[in-house]
Amino acid sequence: MSAYPITRLRWLSFCCMVGLFFWGCGKQEKDTVQGENVPESFQFMDVGANTVMDSGVRDRLRAALGSYATNPSSTIDLELKYKGFLKAYYPDLARLNQRLNVNDVVRKEYPATKLTFRNTREHNTVFDYVEFIYGHASGCPLLIKMNTKKEIPELIDTVKDKYGPPEKIPISEGKSWSLSWRKNEDVFVIARIMGRYDRPEYHMLIVYTNRLERLLARPGNGEPQDGKGAGKVF
Repeated sequence: MSAYPITRLRWLSFCCMVGLFFWGCGKQEKDTVQGENVPESFQFMDVGANTVMDSGVRDRLRAALGSYATNPSSTIDLELKYKGFLKAYYPDLARLNQRLNVNDVVRKEYPATKLTFRNTREHNTVFDYVEFIYGHASGCPLLIKMNTKKEIPELIDTVKDKYGPPEKIPISEGKSWSLSWRKNEDVFVIARIMGRYDRPEYHMLIVYTNRLERLLARPGNGEPQDGKGAGKVF
């Protein structure tokens, strides 16, 4: 048998896998909080602005991405790759990040849980790292981060097919760039940034701005209150 059919099969399998990450399968509507919804925007692995990160969703993510670490009283940092990236290219997100982290030395902990996936390669995904942060009051995501050191043209094409043409910002005299989509105040960023040995890295971020604004509007500016919120989730 020639190598061509095998190579083509692997490529088709990769495209299907990428599609599953960003297209979703219609399950999201079952996982929403009635009466607390915000406008829909972007999805990753069937997780969107109104998805409740309950045990069923977490189990599904574990099956797809591997084991995760949990921080039940998390800081919230929107920054990508290095400090100053947002200020240089996305000043509105930099301002939101400043509101979330007034003190640059000691970051505030919020009533929010962070799920960190670091063993994703063992599950044959394109990602090296995935992070979800969701609020305790709603159970819904506040932000999602994804990193990979692989070239991801198929993944980017999938996102373009779903969300339309992005805004493109050149970085480092064109060696790097950043793509962004905006929908209902939420933001999706895919940044190609040169890493060690001049190798490209891809840093992705979904910011659920409406959810973060609700968090900041809560009494105490979103500060945790004796851990009571976490008990509702677990």
